[in-house]
Amino acid sequence: MNQYLVMLSIGPVQSMIAAARRSRDLWSGSWLLSELAKSCAKSLKEQDATLIFPYVENHSLLEMNSDFSVGNKLQVVIEANSTDELRRIITQAKKATQDRFLYEVDAALKQLDHARDDIRQDIWDTQKTNYLEIQAAWAKIDTSDSDGYKNAIQKASSALAARKATRDFPPAATDPYDATRMLPKSSLDGAYETILNNSHNKLKTKTRTKLSLSDSEQLDCLGTIKRLGFADTVEQFTPFTRVTAHAWIQESLIQHENYEQVKAIYSQLVKLGAATRVRGNIDSSTARSIYADFAYDAQLLYPYRLDAAIQEWKQIDDAIGDQLKLLKHQLLPVWKEYGEPYSYGVMLLADGDRMGELLDKATSLQEHQEITKALSDFAESVPDTMRAYSGHCIYAGGDDVLGFVPLDQAYDCSKRLSDDFKARLLDVSKSLGVDKSPTLSVGLAVCHIMTPMSVIRDLANQAEKHAKGDHIKDDISKRRNALSLLLSVRSGNDIHVRYQWDDTTSLEAFQKWIKMYVNKDIPSRVAYDIRDIHLSTYLIAKDQDDLRQGIRSAELKRMLKQARTATGNNIEGETIKQLKYRGVDIGLDKLADELIVARWFAAKTQQELGKE
Repeated sequence: MNQYLVMLSIGPVQSMIAAARRSRDLWSGSWLLSELAKSCAKSLKEQDATLIFPYVENHSLLEMNSDFSVGNKLQVVIEANSTDELRRIITQAKKATQDRFLYEVDAALKQLDHARDDIRQDIWDTQKTNYLEIQAAWAKIDTSDSDGYKNAIQKASSALAARKATRDFPPAATDPYDATRMLPKSSLDGAYETILNNSHNKLKTKTRTKLSLSDSEQLDCLGTIKRLGFADTVEQFTPFTRVTAHAWIQESLIQHENYEQVKAIYSQLVKLGAATRVRGNIDSSTARSIYADFAYDAQLLYPYRLDAAIQEWKQIDDAIGDQLKLLKHQLLPVWKEYGEPYSYGVMLLADGDRMGELLDKATSLQEHQEITKALSDFAESVPDTMRAYSGHCIYAGGDDVLGFVPLDQAYDCSKRLSDDFKARLLDVSKSLGVDKSPTLSVGLAVCHIMTPMSVIRDLANQAEKHAKGDHIKDDISKRRNALSLLLSVRSGNDIHVRYQWDDTTSLEAFQKWIKMYVNKDIPSRVAYDIRDIHLSTYLIAKDQDDLRQGIRSAELKRMLKQARTATGNNIEGETIKQLKYRGVDIGLDKLADELIVARWFAAKTQQELGKE
């Protein structure tokens, strides 16, 4: 009996996850990719393969729609008498993965039984078999060689990379006049044509509502699955608006006398199909959703979203239009007393650092499983960690984390994740003789709720790469193990702020600024006045750093002494001293960026952020 190290990759990640315009697209795409990987792993496990990644002790975790997340890359050891037997096992796993995908295809189509004439069935049938890319590579383990396992990993990794880089290019069409190619493209993935039949100028209102379609939006087969898939578990998906509005709901809406009326109207809107429930994100210790106090999507709590909905529905459905107007009537006193919920939230994207170094140290199956067990333990803990900070984990597989977090808790959540990751990998790192335990780099993208989800995902990716620090050339020791904050305001330029997790001085300063804004110890305009000082003195004494620094310090001190807090008080002397020292340490331009970002991370209502 021979042993083979087998690696599989399931994709495409771009179509599954990155191609998204709504929260539901992102949730469903991430969930679908994990479900496909679980089905593949389950099939391999049932054929007596030894799972390395994912590492599972409880096999029920691999059941359909379990909360366990699995990455799109699998690694297993398979015992087989021949390569033919090995291929048969892998082929069976690929079929199980394809069957899982087709299950969701059929389930989505079934939800459109009422509107089959709105769907181009021929396009649907063609597309459903063209999405999945399942690639595999393997290498025989030389059990007589102490480095046999390690060498097999290297060979299989190289083979898989080569296979993924080798693309098959079948002809897109054999007939230049093929009518199926002369259709609008999908709004989510331009490589595929729409499956929607627009021959009657407009789709049925029920179909458009069910698919959450804007007037000009088109969907392919996969895009339709994202909007309709996982019907049995859909209420666990949390819209971005519910996360961004969470602080306002807890500290404003629930305190108001109109709270129960707002809930009752929202419940009625759900029954009418104009809103959705949110019952997921269950706290494992209480078996209760953290959104239970207001288990709805929350997008209608925003005045501009509610007004848009009223305009949209008033010509379509009188019952819904009346309920929306009644909801606005109940919310007006709440907005007047507490202000509106803020329109910005955070997408968190994190990735482990130096994992390659740790994995290279593993020379046996057992050592490799110790690493993957530590990673799996971390991944399993992530949803509870993010819940503790009122966030919702979208995906946690190994050292990869993706989720939504409210602005006012995003920093604390990031720090907790970083500390947990480092702690869980510490023991296995020591046992393998690694000098430095792997760390977690975290990117936080602050974006408006109306920003397309694909753009938010791209901004989060930028923040995560900035945290990795590959742009740092002068001191490579400052790469990795960092937090990057990207503030993307609709009416201004993007601002990047980066801190290394072991730079306690900078982290404490940032936390201090947040606390000052919460306590109203400094006015919001201070940051912009500091930026003005930097810009107005940029050309002064350019070749005399000491002189220019002295001028800037004097201007900063003068401005801070003249500034007044929201209550009309002077800024405290100790606060002025701290700002002055920080300005000397990092420069006024970076201090201004720090303060601007800190102000956003201190806010809980749109009123605290001002108009943007």
